[in-house]
Amino acid sequence: MNITIKQLQGGECSIEVTPTTKILDIKHQIAIKLRIPVEEQKLLLLGRALTDDHYVESYPSIKNGTKLNLVVKKPDGLLEVATRYFKKTGISETEARVKANAFIKVLEENFNKLSWDDIERLSLDCMQDEGLQPSDKENENETDCDDAFGL
Repeated sequence: MNITIKQLQGGECSIEVTPTTKILDIKHQIAIKLRIPVEEQKLLLLGRALTDDHYVESYPSIKNGTKLNLVVKKPDGLLEVATRYFKKTGISETEARVKANAFIKVLEENFNKLSWDDIERLSLDCMQDEGLQPSDKENENETDCDDAFGL
């Protein structure tokens, strides 16, 4: 059967499912089609959240042509992620937060020491890691200093 995923901020996609398709599998398909990470997705049916480990057949109102709403959750910030990481070492929430703040301070200090060329190279590396390429328009607008001054 075919269902439609409607993103609340706009955008939608159609997905082919069977009664034995897991909700998590639907989220993986959404991640591919709409480029929204699985962990940031929340699927709603009639205002109620669907559970990742349930199957389509667990929700009798999902039929061919059903529309599910997709809410995109705000991703955790660096502080939350770092705190969670440090908590895994067995320390308290407070200690983990202190370590996370210290980590962010060191990260900012090191980032502020980078030159613009270093930042550009880092950005390009990140884009390539994500499978993206800088657009040709960006490169067209760059000029050498000699050209900019007519030399």
